[in-house]
Amino acid sequence: MAAFTREFEIESEKTTLNFHQNVDGDVSCVVWDAALVLAGFLDCENKRRKGFLSRKSVIELGSGVGCVALAAAALGANVTATDLPNVVPLIERNIAVNSDSILQSGGSCTARVLDWSEKSFDFIQADYILVADCVYYEQSVEPLVSVLQMFSDDKTIIYLSQEVRDYSLKQIKFWEDFHKTLLKYFEVTKIEKERQHQYFYSDDILLLELKLKEKSNNS
Repeated sequence: MAAFTREFEIESEKTTLNFHQNVDGDVSCVVWDAALVLAGFLDCENKRRKGFLSRKSVIELGSGVGCVALAAAALGANVTATDLPNVVPLIERNIAVNSDSILQSGGSCTARVLDWSEKSFDFIQADYILVADCVYYEQSVEPLVSVLQMFSDDKTIIYLSQEVRDYSLKQIKFWEDFHKTLLKYFEVTKIEKERQHQYFYSDDILLLELKLKEKSNNS
């Protein structure tokens, strides 16, 4: 399949990542804006709290080309990038392309298949969970919330970036349903513009921090 590349600079570590993207495809083929916003935020957070991801276990859900996962790995995290079977080869390609940046950070990145509709997973709970632009159809709402719960404990921090496309009334409805469901199980905090990257920011893209509520409140 024809491919083209995109660069992303991790300023706090003085390294540049390269992402192979597919010319053809609908989803999981290019670096979406919401992924850039989240990757940029991680870079900014590393400037404020140097090494905050170092040696931390990180899972990215719906990794696509792997932009966010590889940004975290370049900041020293041990990352598992997950997506559907047809997407994993592209993630693996991008892991190989960026192996030097990952190695110099002391991080790691592996790609694994994860279907949210499955009822059992052998993943461990993570220190951080990353999600970028994964809410775009109705069937994803409940499975995604369930997976977030399964991989979280009371210390897990979730960073979620989502473009709310105002031209798509259906997508807005899906997002509203997802957000309502999130509020049942997670403390949800909006990350304001001041904490985000000065260039990788958009009023159309929400950036949220989630933490699991007390188990007694999750019934």
